[in-house]
This record gives sequence, C-alpha cells and structure tokens, in this order.
Amino acid sequence: MIAVLWAGPGAGAPVPAQRGELRIAMQYDRGSMDPAVLSAVTDKQMTVNVFEGLVRHALGTVKIEPALAESWTMAPDGKTWTFKLRRGVRFHKEFGEMQASDVKFSLERIQAPALKSPYSQLMASLERVEVLDRHTVRILLNSPDPAFLDKLAQSFGAIVSEKAVKARGDKFDQDPVGTGRYQFSSWAPQQETVFTPFDEYWGGRPALARVVYVPIPDSTTMFNAFEAGDVHLVQVTDPDKLKKYRQNSKMTVVETPGLITRFFGMNRLHKPFDDIKVRTAVLHAVNRTEIVQFLFGGVSTPARSILAPGVLHAEPNVMQYRFDPSRAKRLLAEAGYPNGFRTTFYVPNIDRFTRPATVIQQHLRGVGIEIEIRVMEVTSFLARLRSAEGMPMFTLSRGQDPAPDRVLYIWFHSSGIPRDNWANISIPEVDRWLDEALRTLNEDRRKELFSLAQKRIVDEAHYFFIDHENHIFAMQARVKGFVGDPQRSIRLDNVSVER
Repeated sequence: MIAVLWAGPGAGAPVPAQRGELRIAMQYDRGSMDPAVLSAVTDKQMTVNVFEGLVRHALGTVKIEPALAESWTMAPDGKTWTFKLRRGVRFHKEFGEMQASDVKFSLERIQAPALKSPYSQLMASLERVEVLDRHTVRILLNSPDPAFLDKLAQSFGAIVSEKAVKARGDKFDQDPVGTGRYQFSSWAPQQETVFTPFDEYWGGRPALARVVYVPIPDSTTMFNAFEAGDVHLVQVTDPDKLKKYRQNSKMTVVETPGLITRFFGMNRLHKPFDDIKVRTAVLHAVNRTEIVQFLFGGVSTPARSILAPGVLHAEPNVMQYRFDPSRAKRLLAEAGYPNGFRTTFYVPNIDRFTRPATVIQQHLRGVGIEIEIRVMEVTSFLARLRSAEGMPMFTLSRGQDPAPDRVLYIWFHSSGIPRDNWANISIPEVDRWLDEALRTLNEDRRKELFSLAQKRIVDEAHYFFIDHENHIFAMQARVKGFVGDPQRSIRLDNVSVER
C-alpha cells in the first residue's frame, strides 16, 4: 500500500492585503470554461485559477502534490485508490462545501456520452467512484493506470460543483463554479474576461482585487499595449522583444523550457498528402535550421523528437529528415508530381505561427510546391481543424504533460480522429502499442511501447516537428510573485501588483 500525506496551506496561512488589478494579454479570447471539455491553451491558462483537482503540480514544477485531497493510498494491484479530502473547502458563489459526492460526479461525468469530453478515452480505466463518507472517496480502475495521478492533475481532472452543473446545465461553461482562489465574474466577447478573488479560499485570501484577461491576437498591438502599461503581463515569442525587455529595468522576464512542440502537419485525407512520398518530399524541402536559428534565435530548441525533452519516455533524435531539396524533387517526380502541386496552408493569426509559415512557403516554392497561406482567427481555426473536413496542411503547437500518455494517445491513436488526430493517422499497431502502454505498470515496457509508437509515427511523415519553445513571460516590474512552469500555466498563486 502506497500512502501520501501532506500538510499544505490552510486556514492558518498568511492573509495578504488585496492590492490591485492585474491585466493579462491573451493570444485569443476564451472558449469553453468547463474543465471536462476545454482544450485551448488560453482556457487552461485562465481556469487553472478557478478550478482545482485532487492533486496538482507544485508551483513551477511537474512534481505532484496534494490539492483538494490531503492524502491518498494506492492498493498493490494499482487499481484501487483511496483519497482523503481536505475539509472546509468551499465552492464559489455559495454552492456550499466540496464533498466526496462532487468528486464522484466530476470524474464519472468525464465519461458521460452526452458531454462528449475529449478526455473520455484517457479516463477509460475509470470503472467507478465510491463515496465512503463526506470526505473520503475510493476510485476503482478496471486496469492499472501508471499515469493516473498525472491525469488527475490536468485541467480535466478538476472537481466541479454537482449542484452548479445541474443548475446551470449546458450554460455551466459560461458561468463556471470551482474552488480556486479566483472566481469567474464576467465575459465581454473579444474584450475581456474578469475574475474576482474568492475570499473563502481554503489557502487564504488572494492578493489581487481583480484579474482581467484581454484577448489581443495581433502581436504588434499586444506589445504596444504592454509597453504603454495598458496590460501588465504578456507572453513573449519575438526574440527582438525579448532582448529589449531583458534590458528594461522597469520590466521583469521569466523564462522556462517548455513541454511543447511546434509543428506543421499534413492530412492524409487531402490529396496529394495521401502519398507518403509527397509527405516525405515536403519534409526534405523545409530548412528547419533557418527557421529556428534565424527566426526564433534564443527562444526555442530544435525538435529532435515528437515530445519535448522533459517528457518521460521522449524518444531522442527520432527526427532524421535532412534539408535536401534535390531529394524532395525526386520524390515528387516518383509520386507523379514532377512539377509540384498547389495546396492551402492554414495558419492561426498568431505571430508564433504566421512568421514560420511564410518561411515554409518560400522553402516549398523552391521544389515547385505552391502553398496559399490562409490565416484564420484561432477559434475558427480550431473548429475547422477538429472537423471531419479538416485541413490539408496546418501549423500549430501542442503542449504536453510530464507523462506522454495524453498527448501521444489523443494525437496519434485512431480514436482521436478528427477532434485531436488532425492528420487522420490510423495505424493498427500504433493503436495497439498505445493501448497497452496506457495500461501496464511495467515502466520498462511502457518505454519500449512509447518508443515504437514514436518511431513509427515519424516514419509515416505526417508531421514536421519544428522546435520546442521556451515559455517566456514579460511583466511590469511592479508585478510580483509570478512563477513560470513547463506547461505554460499562468498561475496566480502568489501574484500581486504593487501600486
């Protein structure tokens, strides 16, 4: 029996004075705020301050620590987990005390067919949750799940108020109710989302009087707003801006190597990307060194793997494609396209993607491939990408967890088509390897299975993995206490703004 006990902050924690308003620039507007459904990074960055799970990652790290559970035990067979809940935790907006029944409701809700949660398959090992008393739950799995605690620490593992969900129905994501230090207050589409402090928070009174998330997709507008002081905190992806902000004594920069991979992909359902020779030709036509060194110098690391180096079981140096335009032309000729072809390249309206897209366009033109770059607003882009129609060619980045289970499964398992498996990859052996890896507690076997899957996925040439970005945030110097982390969270645990 494995047991974990922890005495964290509670009623005896220091009570900071509420000091001011924090305005955070976001790359795009909020979407869903229901943790069982949301998947956009901006939604996760906001709701991490509204919701909590039984466990969480310690601030600034990927180490698991207690949150709404004070302790837990796992039976030797790995299938029975018992959690002791923290007492006196309140839900926002007078929805009462968090109880074991809320935990049962929240976790079993992920598997409800009507909700269509993208995480239902990831939680397929969950058999049922038993309420032992008001503050104790037993979670029964149908098979061991080596990444179970890590899953509970993710956004979809958050505990929601059963009463609030039933009262709000399908409007819950518009007015969410959690247990976090900040609570949702209002949303003005394309203008701002506002949080206010939750004074009954179990960890002590929050330091900020108001948090305002401002969507500013255009990077020039965003940086101008930051430099004028209209927003206090921004994510920096431009190396020139990074250099400027590092040298400004009125600004602070926080940098963290990210668990993230930037890429472009090709959907096999759109000709000519059904032909592996065409896909391989595209990979040989693009010069990654030029993109990473000259476009993103100093803010990212060239990708040598699907997964970022900090992810468990990342297969190193799996990317073997070299910049070789002559070979690209030969492959195109063998595939029946000696003069190249034309296609459409879909790109979100964020500079992290529009800038490399223009370089990729130039490189592909060198081998006869003409791509029309179609820039889309992010919400519309994601909706089209996740549809059955999909996109022939697209670029994006994918954030990752400390364990590889979630990302490899939803990205490459055939069950992820079309919502998360955007290239429509369907390889039976990859499905079998991933299915087994998610259910065995033998870490050596998991490493072997994940390695096989990563190598086979790369061999199929559906994706060009560009780089792993550093997560860089700049803030006005009067913003204190911000801690970055590998998952690009914007946690406000200890953040305050001096007047």
